[in-house]
Amino acid sequence: MKKLLLLLTICIAVLTVLVAGCTSPQNDDLVPPVFPVVTTVTPSSTCGFTSCHGLNLACGPNPPEICTAVYQVGDKCRQYAYCSNTGGTCSLVTTPRFSSCRSCIEKCGGGDPAEILSCEEKC
Repeated sequence: MKKLLLLLTICIAVLTVLVAGCTSPQNDDLVPPVFPVVTTVTPSSTCGFTSCHGLNLACGPNPPEICTAVYQVGDKCRQYAYCSNTGGTCSLVTTPRFSSCRSCIEKCGGGDPAEILSCEEKC
């Protein structure tokens, strides 16, 4: 009885392996992964800051694609300015808050960077 049960278990295991091999996908059946389509933006339609950091802002058709995450003096004020592409012209637009922030930071003097950053926080 034990031999019959063992033989039956082996037969079921062999059949399971054979059936699994027949139903597994072959290389022809695999679907290639789908990647998102990236739309290329022409430089003429792009308008942005030409620099990544600081107070010397300018706008142009070729803004940097990647900027460092390192904070530099004046980065706080950049939130109050933006670039506008109006009529095909890329131009800098500043708000009154940008001007006051910039003048405040320019008054932060000293040779110690920590002192300048501490002063900038109050602007």
